[in-house]
Amino acid sequence: MYANTSLDNRAVPMAQILNSVQALAARGFTQEQALVGTGLVPSDLDNLDLRVSYRQRIQQLGNMLALIGDNGFWLDYPNEVSISDYGLLGYAMMSSATLDKAVQIGVKYHRMAGSLFNLAFLRADQLDEEGSRVLSCYSERSQAVLRLDNVLAEGEVGQYVAESLFVDLTPLISLLLGKSFQPLEVHFSYAKPEYASRYERAFGCPVYFNQPFSEFHFDAALLTHQLAEADSSTAQTCEESCRKVLNQLDIGVDIISNICHLLLSTPGEFPKLDAIANKLSIGTRTLRRRLKGLGTSYQKILDDVKKELAIEYLQTTTLSVQEISDLLGYSEVTNFRRAFVKWVQLSPYQYRKKIEASEGAKAQETDTGSVVDTL
Repeated sequence: MYANTSLDNRAVPMAQILNSVQALAARGFTQEQALVGTGLVPSDLDNLDLRVSYRQRIQQLGNMLALIGDNGFWLDYPNEVSISDYGLLGYAMMSSATLDKAVQIGVKYHRMAGSLFNLAFLRADQLDEEGSRVLSCYSERSQAVLRLDNVLAEGEVGQYVAESLFVDLTPLISLLLGKSFQPLEVHFSYAKPEYASRYERAFGCPVYFNQPFSEFHFDAALLTHQLAEADSSTAQTCEESCRKVLNQLDIGVDIISNICHLLLSTPGEFPKLDAIANKLSIGTRTLRRRLKGLGTSYQKILDDVKKELAIEYLQTTTLSVQEISDLLGYSEVTNFRRAFVKWVQLSPYQYRKKIEASEGAKAQETDTGSVVDTL
């Protein structure tokens, strides 16, 4: 799933950024400190419909770890969770018939939360890649395994992502079961960190490092446990809603690509939002809402397309600035000049002269090289 994922995909709910910023504020850090380098500003935190990119989330988590300066602090505090913390996905899990079904739902739709990893679920009745039953290499007890793979973040942020997920799994599964729960063992794919003494208290089970995968192992017998809040009608409704949300996320980037394609296919004739929505078979308000959720707008996409076309025309053609302005749909050439300066901090004339000077310098270097070779 994540092999071809762009770090610039906007899939992370703004609520996650807000929660981290608020946690840092409780420690005395400002919103500006929490958001440095992310491209976000404090006013963005008010827009909970916005989704930010994986790259922005990773940067924000890096800020958090650097500001607090205490690796492993997330292991020291037992987490108390409520099903509402997980939103729609939490209710879909809670209303499932068994723990087995709840875990399947969680794994299937975990990307709704903008997860920085891929999550797989291996049950005791399945075979692993080597054709063996799912048993730990350290135990003969039949185990169910939640396997974390392809973590988008690296280094300390990657470790935080893996460890905070596994720390949260214990209270979540306890909540689903309605009784106390502990994992059997936990594996991490990296070397033992300097704060390893904190692991025993956090997990209450053996922890192994330098493993092929980061995994959370628990007793497979628990999978058949009937959940107290099971409700087939609620489960079906919630899962269908989860499916819709995930589908919207999956097609979000495609929507932007499709809009760009439509705009580029008719340069000089840039349709309005309602015409684009009609071509995409989407309601105008729905399209506007989806673009807002992706952190963009039709006008921003249109401006980006015009910028790229303007640069291409100036670099590869002899068209005048007036002609380029007309092709890009500007009513006045002064409006085009103003927009271009905003994009690249140079006027169209200055940009073209800069390109010509650069090409001239390259040509001179080539000629000099030829003379030297001849000598």
